[in-house]
Amino acid sequence: MELTRELYNAALQERRDSWRKLGTSISCYDQQHALAEIREVRPEFQSVPVVVLRGALRRLDIGFQAFFRRVKAGESPGYPRFRGWTRWTSILIDDFSGIAPIVAGGKRIKVPLLGKVKFKQHRPLEGTPKAMRITLDNGRWFVTFACVDVPTKPLPPSDKAVGVDVGLHNFAATSDGKFYPNPRALAKARVQLERAARKVSRRKRGSNRRRAAVRVLARHHAHVANVRRQNHISIARGLVASYGTIYVEALCIKGMAAGMLAKSVNDAAWGDFLHWLACKAEEAGRQVVEVDPRGTSQTCPACGAVKPKPLSQRVHRCGCGLVCDRDVAAAQVILGLGTSLRGAAPQVMGRHRSAKGKSLKVGMGHNRRSPPANQDS
Repeated sequence: MELTRELYNAALQERRDSWRKLGTSISCYDQQHALAEIREVRPEFQSVPVVVLRGALRRLDIGFQAFFRRVKAGESPGYPRFRGWTRWTSILIDDFSGIAPIVAGGKRIKVPLLGKVKFKQHRPLEGTPKAMRITLDNGRWFVTFACVDVPTKPLPPSDKAVGVDVGLHNFAATSDGKFYPNPRALAKARVQLERAARKVSRRKRGSNRRRAAVRVLARHHAHVANVRRQNHISIARGLVASYGTIYVEALCIKGMAAGMLAKSVNDAAWGDFLHWLACKAEEAGRQVVEVDPRGTSQTCPACGAVKPKPLSQRVHRCGCGLVCDRDVAAAQVILGLGTSLRGAAPQVMGRHRSAKGKSLKVGMGHNRRSPPANQDS
C-alpha cells in the first residue's frame, strides 16, 4: 500500500510540474504506459501487481476529472492533494481481465498476488463487477465492488404525494401526520467521544499508545456515522415505498450549519438524508421535488395566512381554527407548493441545495450512486 501511495504522489507531481513548466498535460494512459520503465528502475515495484499500480493512477485521474468538472461548473475546484500515510488506506483494482472476482460460492475473493482470500459477503452482487476497492478502516478490512449493468427495481406506479419537513425536534414530519424521531447519534455518544478525545490529547505524538487511542476515537465516530446513515436509509426507503412523489425543501444547509444550531444541524445531516432519498427514488422510479423553503414554517396550510412563531412554539394555531403540530403544518405547506407549481420546467436535483433563484426543482432522483464506505459486497 505504501508503494501505491508513493506512485500516486509521484504521478500527481509529474502532472503538476508538466503543466506549470511546459504548459502540457499528461494523461492517465501516458502514465500507465510508463509503468514498465518504472518497474525496471525500481525493482520493489515488481512486487506489486500491475493492476494495483494502474488503479492508483486511475484514482488520480478520477480526481483530476472531478477537479475540471467543478471548475467548469463554477464550484470550489479542490485541486488533488498529495496523500500522507494516514490518508491512503485503500487500493483500487479496476481490471479483472474477464476473471470472476468472487469464488468458492461467495466465500472468497481473488486478490492479485495474495490469491483467494476469505471474506464475508453481505449481499449478492447485481450486474457485472467492474472494479474492486480494498479498504483498511480502523483495523478492519472491507472490500467494495463497483458494478455495471445493474438491473433497476422500479416499484409499482403510485399517485400518492407527500410533503416532508425536516427538523431538529423531529427528524422529519410528513404532511399526513407521520413523525420520524431524531436519533441524535452524536449527542448520545458525546460522553464516549469526549473521553476518547481526552485520551488522544494526553498521549505523546508519534507513540504507539497515541495511535491506539486514535483508532478507538475513530471507531466511536464510525459508530455515530453508521447510526446516522442507517436512520437516513430506513426513512428514505419507507417514503419511497409509500409515495410516488415526494416534496422536500431546497434548504441551504451549509448556511444553516454555520449558525447557533450548527452542532444539531450537523448531527441531523439533512444533506446526507436528501442524498439517500434521491438515490432510493432513482432506483425505484419515484420523483423527488424540491420547493422554495421560504416561509413554509410560518404559513398556515389552511388559509395561507403568515403567522411568525419562534422555534420553541411546537403547535401551529391559526385564526381560521386550524390547530396542529408545526412540523406537520410545514409539511402540508410544502405539499401545497409542490402541487401548485408542478407544471414548471423540470430540473435535475443538484448537489448544492439553495433557495436562491429557483422556486421549484424537479428530478427523477440523482445520477449519483451511494457511497461504498464501510460496506462489503
